[in-house]
Amino acid sequence: MLTTKLKQQLESIQVLQQILENEQTCLKEKEFSALNDLLFQKQSSLQKIADLDKMLSVTTAQNEISSDENLRSLKKQVDTQLLRCQKINNINGRLVELSMKSNKHLMQLMKQATGKNSITYDQKGMLNSATLLGKDIKA
Repeated sequence: MLTTKLKQQLESIQVLQQILENEQTCLKEKEFSALNDLLFQKQSSLQKIADLDKMLSVTTAQNEISSDENLRSLKKQVDTQLLRCQKINNINGRLVELSMKSNKHLMQLMKQATGKNSITYDQKGMLNSATLLGKDIKA
C-alpha cells in the first residue's frame, strides 16, 4: 500500500513540475491568457500532494518507509522531484515580481503622460519632451 501511495505522490509531483514549467513559459512569453488555467491546475495538484502527504506522514508509515529499502528509494525520488519543483516555483516567483515591477513602471510613465501636451514619443517609444506637442506648428 505504501509503495502505491509513494508512486502516486511521485507522479503527482511530476505533474506539478510540468505545470510549473508551463507556467514559467507563460510568464517568460507574457502569455497571460493560459496562466489562469495553470494556476487552477497547480492548486489542484498541490492539494492532491498535500492529501497524499497526510497519509504518508503518519508515524507507522514513516517507520515502515525508513525500514524498507525500496520505500526509502521511492521517498528519495519524491524528495528530489519536490526540490526541483521548489526551484522552478522560486524562479516563477521572481518572474512574477519582475513583471509586476515592469507594469508598475509602465503605469507611472502612462500617468505622467496623461493630460500633458508636452510629452511625445520618439521612434523607439522613448519619452521625448524636447518638443511640445502641437506647439511648434506654424500654419
